[in-house]
Amino acid sequence: MNKKLLVTLMAMGLTGIAHAQTNVTIYGTVDTGLIKETGSDVRMGSNDDSLIGFKGTEELGSGMKATFQLERRFDLNNGVKFSGNNALDILQGADPDGEDGVEWQGAANVGLQGDVWGAVRLGRVNSILIENFGDLDPFAVTGVATALVGNNILYSEQLANTIRYDSPSWAGFGFSASYTLGQDTHHGNGSDIFGGKGYDDYGNDGFGIGLKYDNGPLMLTANYERLADSDKSWLWNAGGAYTYEGFTVSLGYQSTKVKSAAAYVLADVDSEIDQKDWLVGLQYNTGPHTVKFSYNRGEVESYTEYDGKANKYSLGYTYDMSKRTSLYAMVAYTDSDNDSVGEIYNSNGVADDSVTGVQIGITHNF
Repeated sequence: MNKKLLVTLMAMGLTGIAHAQTNVTIYGTVDTGLIKETGSDVRMGSNDDSLIGFKGTEELGSGMKATFQLERRFDLNNGVKFSGNNALDILQGADPDGEDGVEWQGAANVGLQGDVWGAVRLGRVNSILIENFGDLDPFAVTGVATALVGNNILYSEQLANTIRYDSPSWAGFGFSASYTLGQDTHHGNGSDIFGGKGYDDYGNDGFGIGLKYDNGPLMLTANYERLADSDKSWLWNAGGAYTYEGFTVSLGYQSTKVKSAAAYVLADVDSEIDQKDWLVGLQYNTGPHTVKFSYNRGEVESYTEYDGKANKYSLGYTYDMSKRTSLYAMVAYTDSDNDSVGEIYNSNGVADDSVTGVQIGITHNF
């Protein structure tokens, strides 16, 4: 074959392959620093979850794309995979600190996206309720200054075995919906959880819906979620934020009902648990400087020793050295009615009715 013709055919073949390739982006966060809290020694830890992620799209034509996302989370200070406190993972049999912990702790999904109708993802996706409400916390529900909703018994930042739909934005308004499949309820699957009764008795599918308006200075949101495999436990929240000349004020409320079967697995409590959480946030940004403050109030009602209230006050400062690198410092004080309530709401999990935490560190996004 003529060499010139062969080169031309090879080039045409490579061009065809290039057009078929997915556009892939590698991104991530690396974060660590020093933390000192009452009842704990000084330790290294993060304010934001360290992760490495891959996301990509492939143009399919007619305004449609194929999408995927994969995220691996880890503790930067020791390289160990991030365990987290994801309630759904635990209810579906994962041991966060064991060998059967979730490998892809962040997102892990594939889907389709259209310019007109929105996006559908299948696999492991962000909880709509947690994602929307997290925008109200000046500390983004992370670190020692995190909002008390981060210590919610049903807290599940990611949902496995889920299909999620997100609408386009219409003048700032959009909605999202999700459906989560419960575990197989046949042949005694999961008989070692829920006090030995398994998924046959207490398993269920889950679903969620979220409404959000985010246009200019005003953001409003309202969300509801029934968690899968939780004896039909549920939670809902609502809130809003307003920004004016560098100041942002936010308000939020969340109510949770943890049925006794789920409470037994997640908190070793043989009783239904009600949780209520309030959030007031304030932050001021000028140039590279951001000052943050939040007040949180939590209330637990379980008719056991885990009854009472907690108040948390957080103050923080962030200095942006660049668009990607920031230094931060924060201090938080949590005052609980008793040690048992403190064990739920203290960010270090120590059974103490009052805990003070200090954290400093550095974050780099890439």
